[in-house]
Amino acid sequence: FIHKARLNLVPLNGCQPWKAGNDKMCRRCQQWNETLPHVINHCGIHSHAWQLRHNAIVERVVKAISPKAKILSINQNVCGTTLRPDIVAQVGKKVMIIDVTCPFEGADTAFTAAWEDKCTKYEPRLPLYQAMGLTATVVPFIVGALGSWCPWNDKFLKQFCSGSYINLFRKLCVSDSIKWYRDIYIEHLNGPPTVPARGRFITGG
Repeated sequence: FIHKARLNLVPLNGCQPWKAGNDKMCRRCQQWNETLPHVINHCGIHSHAWQLRHNAIVERVVKAISPKAKILSINQNVCGTTLRPDIVAQVGKKVMIIDVTCPFEGADTAFTAAWEDKCTKYEPRLPLYQAMGLTATVVPFIVGALGSWCPWNDKFLKQFCSGSYINLFRKLCVSDSIKWYRDIYIEHLNGPPTVPARGRFITGG
């Protein structure tokens, strides 16, 4: 799946330009062209799966940093605002607002755009922590929808993990991303799945 997806060779309505007169609309939502970015990142019927995939990566980040960082909150409003970053962690006098995102790697600028979006969202709130005598930074944590790894993640992880663990962590996060998006893709083509307690999809035969 992943190699076909990266080459855009998947049998979706919006990915077959050689078919004259082909209906390109999404077979599920009937609102947008059925492209791969739409299916795995935007078609609303898969929103529960997105959240489960997102949570899986958040849990890995929490596990990786918690031996050295104090976890102040997970998916909670910060400082009386309506913003809910995935993780707020503290090491000494330094607070990190960590937010996970999984953009579709359709352009060279995808990771840069995702990084800037998270910084724009949370940086106006940093003075709230600075007023408490703390330094604060925004840490976008980026894993591509098709399994690309943002190298900026490594700089953050080096504060908490050994090089060997970072290598393992990278593989685990990439594997999570690919497995979830494959499940979403299969669900999209074959119909609704059931979601067992462990959070993975079981699709029909």
